[in-house]
Amino acid sequence: MALLLILRNRRFLALWSGNALSLIGTAGVRIAYPLLALALFDSPALAGWVAFAATVPNLLLQVPAGLLADTVNRRTLMLVTQAAGLVATAAVLLAAAADLRATAIVLVVAAVIEGSAFVFFTIAEVGAVRDVVDEQQRTVAFSWLEAEQPIGNLAGRAVGGALFDLSRWAPFGLNAFSYVFCLLTLAAMPKRLFAPRASGSRARFWPSLAEGLVWLWRIPFLRVTSLVTGFTNMVFQCVIMLVLVVATRDDRPAWTVGVILAAAGVGGLLASLVTPRLERAFPARTLFLACVWVWTLLLAMIALSTHPLALAIAWGGVGAVGTVVAITLTVTRARAVPDGMLGRIVSAAAVITDGAVPIGALAGGYLLAATSPGTTAQILLIAMLAAALLCTRFLRPAPQPATLS
Repeated sequence: MALLLILRNRRFLALWSGNALSLIGTAGVRIAYPLLALALFDSPALAGWVAFAATVPNLLLQVPAGLLADTVNRRTLMLVTQAAGLVATAAVLLAAAADLRATAIVLVVAAVIEGSAFVFFTIAEVGAVRDVVDEQQRTVAFSWLEAEQPIGNLAGRAVGGALFDLSRWAPFGLNAFSYVFCLLTLAAMPKRLFAPRASGSRARFWPSLAEGLVWLWRIPFLRVTSLVTGFTNMVFQCVIMLVLVVATRDDRPAWTVGVILAAAGVGGLLASLVTPRLERAFPARTLFLACVWVWTLLLAMIALSTHPLALAIAWGGVGAVGTVVAITLTVTRARAVPDGMLGRIVSAAAVITDGAVPIGALAGGYLLAATSPGTTAQILLIAMLAAALLCTRFLRPAPQPATLS
């Protein structure tokens, strides 16, 4: 019944379709930015800086974006962010057409702007979905929202890689179109629907962040899993840089990069179907530990072979396990903290987990510039193995007290 109601909710379908297409465009240029840096300047370090620029807003802007989404009209905020992203991707196209000497600087600045727009947009989108559906439809609506990420990664990375083969600037053209489409769908909706429902103050930014971090740190399982997830995100961002550099140096077509990275979307979609059963069948501690060790095995597969098929299979597994981890930790956080603290806990955790992504991009670029891809893969495997061992040490079940018979 709820599914039928969602399919009849034109406002939700318009919001979801516009946002999903925008996410596809964003996923496409997330590949195109470092690929373009490698194609123009043959510099893994610069590619790392560009990837860092696109993802560093995840580290800096999560909590302020959440507070702003609660205090301003969400439709207005989403329109502004989409317009900013459109200007940034248009600047890349213009710099390329004019063959500017400062193209490298334009790439970095544009990547920062698009990454910032993405953070504000995705957080505002959660509230916007709530605004256009009623209580009966919310579970299905948020399930659709969760599906956007693997769909965007799957379609965006595959299409972005294929378009890059046709023209270095084609992924940016698709991204510009996706921004325009999303702007039109948002502009067609009544502004009054997206009015804020909570008051807030920018002065509460630091207290809110500190309060969320304190709560997160007080719960051992959430503390350990957040730190481990942040570290693994950093490792896997290095793996993405590895895939890009190997493909470029071996003169492989860019569509192979898109297919390899899009495999994570396939794995994520499949995992989303079975994770609810896994979450009910196993304790969160056991499930998380199993995921970390599976990640380690998949990284060993990458270290053994950089053949496109092996990379695609391994990366698909990484995406599947990542979905299991994300859902498990989200459910655990919702159960472990008061409802009024959940938003701040999620934001605080995102500072650690998502904030590690730009660090990984930068580290991966310099690591690949200093060593060979094979050596880089081995270093990453050792790091992941160390994380799995430490995770096992800190998350193992506490011994049961002895009883007198």
